[in-house]
Amino acid sequence: MKIKRRIRNDGNLLLTPLIDMIFLVVIFFMINATMAMNPAIKIDLPEAYTAQSVLTKKVVVTIKPAGMVYIGNKPVSMERYPAEIKKAVRKSKKNEILLQVDESVEYRYVLNVLDLSRLAGIKKVSMAAKKKSMIR
Repeated sequence: MKIKRRIRNDGNLLLTPLIDMIFLVVIFFMINATMAMNPAIKIDLPEAYTAQSVLTKKVVVTIKPAGMVYIGNKPVSMERYPAEIKKAVRKSKKNEILLQVDESVEYRYVLNVLDLSRLAGIKKVSMAAKKKSMIR
């Protein structure tokens, strides 16, 4: 006579697969947060000793050499800039922008973007910079 063994389920939760899944989710969110903060537009930011990390999500405005302006990753002409920045700020629900400017950009382009931003109703502008190390 053959006796069948019953598989007993103790109701134990297997922790290893659960920890693996949580680890993958954490990595996923870390990569996405990094991508959101660093758009694909490559520029050489100037360095500053007092540069700080930005924790809030802001509308990123980038000025490349020769005055090319981007809102997020989208190129925008200076004629369309006020309307596009209003739309982007309204969508983000924050009345502030993060201005990333290549270190070789002429000051007149920066001033023009700041002026048009103020005319569009932007109340707060932050300037992006790389952290300069203090070597003694």
